[in-house]
Amino acid sequence: MVNIPCMRSQELREGVIIQDEHGNKLGQSTVAARKAISTVTFSRICIAAPGMLLTPVLMEYLEKKNFYEGSWKSKELWRSDVTSWGIFLSLRFPLGVLYFPQRQSISVSSLEDDFKKKYT
Repeated sequence: MVNIPCMRSQELREGVIIQDEHGNKLGQSTVAARKAISTVTFSRICIAAPGMLLTPVLMEYLEKKNFYEGSWKSKELWRSDVTSWGIFLSLRFPLGVLYFPQRQSISVSSLEDDFKKKYT
């Protein structure tokens, strides 16, 4: 959650490029940058959360069903944990990317005063 704002700090300072529906550059907006970065952060949480929450539940279920027996228990438990996390992540990532588009529209009224004056 901290990594994305840190890596995008330049966009927070300078803003992201605002374009019209035809792709013409209208300017840069820090308000749009904050909205974009918060959306990306939220999408990454949504992608990772199912694996983080469901993997321990799955591991507990497998242990109660005596799925792991014998001296190799801890080794196989670790493999199953990592495998289930990988499966959850590989299923959630495409859905998360599809649900949160790369380009989004934003109303002029929610941008800086410069944009409001110029485009309304």
